[in-house]
Parts: sequence; structure tokens; C-alpha cells
Amino acid sequence: MRKVCNSIINCKQDKIYLFKKNDYKIFECKKCGQRFSAIKDSENHVAKVYSDEYFFEGKAGYPNYLNENELLYNYGKRYSKIVSKYVEPGKVLDTGCAAGFILKGFVDSGWTGIGIEPNNTMADYGRNKLNLNIASGSLETYESEEKFDLINLIQVIGHFYDLDKAILKLTDLLNVDGFVLVESWNMKSALAKLRGKNWHEYSPPSVIHWFSDETLTDLFEYYGFELVAKGYPPKKINIEHAFSLIEEKTFNFFFKKKLFNFLSKSFGKYNTNYPPLDLKWYLFKKRIVNRQII
Repeated sequence: MRKVCNSIINCKQDKIYLFKKNDYKIFECKKCGQRFSAIKDSENHVAKVYSDEYFFEGKAGYPNYLNENELLYNYGKRYSKIVSKYVEPGKVLDTGCAAGFILKGFVDSGWTGIGIEPNNTMADYGRNKLNLNIASGSLETYESEEKFDLINLIQVIGHFYDLDKAILKLTDLLNVDGFVLVESWNMKSALAKLRGKNWHEYSPPSVIHWFSDETLTDLFEYYGFELVAKGYPPKKINIEHAFSLIEEKTFNFFFKKKLFNFLSKSFGKYNTNYPPLDLKWYLFKKRIVNRQII
């Protein structure tokens, strides 16, 4: 399949209604196969969804994002090592960088880094505690004259409220032959198929776009990128965070809250490897920039 339109929000192609999750309808485009959910309030979407609650109250977010600082910092260093096989350290833009732990990993690996983060609490932490250059806002609204050698979309692409506008923006921000590092969940993975609509990544309004290897590659090819490499990330997850997600996706039963509180207190401080099942990284290289939003 190939992406055939240049706006998901205003897409005129026929859509298949798949199911409803969290009162949001999830569709699949008959032409390109991409799955998405229409958000109800795009103007205030970022402020509502990525509030402090998202980073500190669990559920579809994090029980405490700041507790994962070392894990995320090391994750950034591992990713910088992966991309160094294809591009020398230069200037990196980390979108949706939160408190900047992954960005800090890149900076300490030789990159000059700038972050974008819509949550002010997270952005302030990165600026004040990590001495990072972090702009408040989203990629869709970000304005800069600077050009970057690499733009990170690590656990970000499924969250854009205007996906096509965001990709047009990053093409303008990249240097000629610049790269985009994408980490995304694979909706066609065996685990996603097994779980069906109960797959943990079907969690609107936080996640509103879902991709497979094919649809993600088609999307970037449409905007003038070529796939350079892909693989499974060396990801570790915090067990407390994992329990929080599992609790949110599990049906209610009598002692559910007590059980998950016990598990989090007993094992939550540990980290574990994320199995190579439904999460992948992709490195795309910019070729042309000639698309416009209609």
C-alpha cells in the first residue's frame, strides 16, 4: 500500500471503522492502511493530554517520569551509538523530550542538542536541572531558523495531533541529507494481533496514530525520505511503569488495587528488558522537500 493523501485530518479516502477505545473511534484508511483516531479538540489537545497528570499519575502515562532518569539517560546513549553508524554527531532536535533525559544521553555522546516539550513542568526540569536547551511547545507549532542533522521522534509519532503538518515541519528543520530517528509500535506485530483492541498501544487520546513497518515507511517516502535502517531498540522499562500500564488495561476485580500496589512496592524499583515484539526503531534519510499542506 502507499500513502495517497497529504492530510489525515482532512482525508477524503474511504475509512473502515474498526472499534471504539476510551470513547474514541479508531479507523483504518482503505487506501493506505494507516490507523488513526480523530481527536475531539485539536486546539487544546496537547495541553489537556500531556498535563502533569500524564507524567505523575500512571494509567496511560507514567507513575513518576522523573524516577526513570537513569534508565532514559542510558537509552539516549544507546541510541546515539546506533545512529553513529550512519551519521556523525552534529546537531540533534529531540521532539517530545519531556525532562530531557534521552536528550542528555545524546549531548553527553557528543551531540549539540535542543529539545521540544509541551509540558512546562518537564521542560523546566530539563532547563534548570540538566542545563538543556528546551523549547516549550509541540513540533507542529515550533519555529526556528536552525537546521539539524538528526531529529528524534522517540515514542512521539503516534502522538502528533496533526501528523502531516509535523512531518512537513521536520523536513524544513533538517539539513540536506539529514536523518530522522523514529521509535514506533508495530500494529501488525504478532503481539498486537493477539491482543486485538486490547493491545496496550490503543490508548487514545494520548496515542492517536498507529503504524506497521509498511505504513510508516510509506508515510516517510511520501514526504521524501528513504529508509536507511531499522531494528528492535535496546529498551529497558521500569517495572513500576509496566505495572501501571497493566493495571490500566486489566479488567476490574475485587482486590485489583491492592494487588498492583503490592507488586509496585515490592518490585517497582527494578528495570527489565522489553522483549523484541511490537516496538521498533527506524532511521530515515531526507531526500527531497516538495510537499505542501492543502
